[in-house]
Amino acid sequence: MVNFSNLTSLEKIRVRLAKTLSEGIQLNLSTEKSKELLRSHLNTKINLVTMFVDISHSTEMSISLPERKFVLLVQCFAQEVSIAAIDYGGYVFKYEGDGVIVIFPAEHDEVKACKNALNCSKAILEVIKVSNNVFSAYELPEISVRIGMTYGHGLVVLYGNDPEKAYIDMIGSSISLASKIVSIADPNQILVGEYFYSIIHPSKSIYCSNFTEVSLNPTKWKYLSRSDPHSRFRVYEYN
Repeated sequence: MVNFSNLTSLEKIRVRLAKTLSEGIQLNLSTEKSKELLRSHLNTKINLVTMFVDISHSTEMSISLPERKFVLLVQCFAQEVSIAAIDYGGYVFKYEGDGVIVIFPAEHDEVKACKNALNCSKAILEVIKVSNNVFSAYELPEISVRIGMTYGHGLVVLYGNDPEKAYIDMIGSSISLASKIVSIADPNQILVGEYFYSIIHPSKSIYCSNFTEVSLNPTKWKYLSRSDPHSRFRVYEYN
């Protein structure tokens, strides 16, 4: 039995992944905490950061790999992204195939929520590096991830009349835009929307110099900015 208390964070990740690959997933992944949060805001709008994380080129992997190996990769990915999200104050909102959706509540401090999300995104990239070292030892392919984030509000909706049993969800343009942003990200690239950027940039923190505006193809990226309806919604890379 390994004593986790004597290991560094990276060593813990390596040990946990090795156990996952040899014995199966080590945690009971759940979205219940986020559902509890949403139930306290039924039929209201909440400010939040939405983060989409998915595996790059997962469709090709699902075709080329035996099903069991592909499932193991997805399970390891979902497990480690979930742990990173929780460590940085996030809530796992949904698991969707090879993707994980995380939310960071921003009701009381939007700058802190954005910074937590940025730190989480960087941590996820570091976790993927460690994961790939473990995967290679088990003759599994390396993976890369795409990360897209937005800031905005989501309307909490209940599909039923019993908050404890009915399906609960969020609807909002910022959530939809996060899914669009992650779809244009390159492998191991972090992209954020303009509202997210506008919160971090005026804070004059160390994060500000790490953003670069992304040049988008106007024939493919047709989403308009709410602050300027004559302009496209801007996207920034976080380095």
